[in-house]
Amino acid sequence: MPLKTPYVLSFLILMLMGCQPKKMDQSEINKNMLSKAQTVLKSDNVQIIPNDKNTYYLCFTKSENMVKQKLSYIVLDPKENIIVPVKTLIDGNVSWLDENHIKTSQKMGIAQQGASNVIRYSIDVTTGNTTKL
Repeated sequence: MPLKTPYVLSFLILMLMGCQPKKMDQSEINKNMLSKAQTVLKSDNVQIIPNDKNTYYLCFTKSENMVKQKLSYIVLDPKENIIVPVKTLIDGNVSWLDENHIKTSQKMGIAQQGASNVIRYSIDVTTGNTTKL
């Protein structure tokens, strides 16, 4: 009887380990993000930039037109939920500011001498709040 106990315990441990959900590796997550972003942004030329902790993914595409370049972007989470819906900037850029904020910049009008015509915003991806920088 004492020999059966280790076998039963070993069997139970193996069963419990086998029932744990499989974790997706980062490359699989990136493939899923790319596929979702390409569908939503309607482009095959999509770039994806994760934040520092890989909790959100900034996905964007730029048009070929160099005169008035259109940039469309979204923010996704690892479950492929759209956190920030599709937004478009003309002659603009988007990047991570920190873990939960993206920075957008966009040229507006003609620059006056000694002044900038670039408008910058910070967008909190968790709340959607926008702040002018």
